[in-house]
Amino acid sequence: MSDKRQFQRISLSVVGTLAHHDVEIPVSITDISLQGVRLSACENDLEKLPFDSHDPYIARFQVNEDSPSICMEIEQLYRQDNDRSDRVTLGCKVAQMDVASISALRRLILLNGKNDAINDSDLNALIDAVYSKASSASLN
Repeated sequence: MSDKRQFQRISLSVVGTLAHHDVEIPVSITDISLQGVRLSACENDLEKLPFDSHDPYIARFQVNEDSPSICMEIEQLYRQDNDRSDRVTLGCKVAQMDVASISALRRLILLNGKNDAINDSDLNALIDAVYSKASSASLN
């Protein structure tokens, strides 16, 4: 079976947070690309967040103390339960990121990815998706 992912993904093991309005829970970032992120969290912590909210969730993480913080609005949480663990994996689609976070994420993927460079069309596709939403929202 061929991999149909549009963006290059890298595996991580980084601690971060997932927030919704005033509630914030600890998560582990296990996989990331320019388009999405896979998170892992304890079931008990996840119960504090609404799973089907139409408002965006905010994911934040920092790879190490010298690296910039990456913050992204995410949507479409896809829950992937594991019966053998009290941790739940969530696949999330990136809805919006600021320019500094896009730049930091791109650098993270460049430094840790299998390829020496991210295809410019990958980055352009993400930027177009993020800013087309911002442009259409400003028209309303």
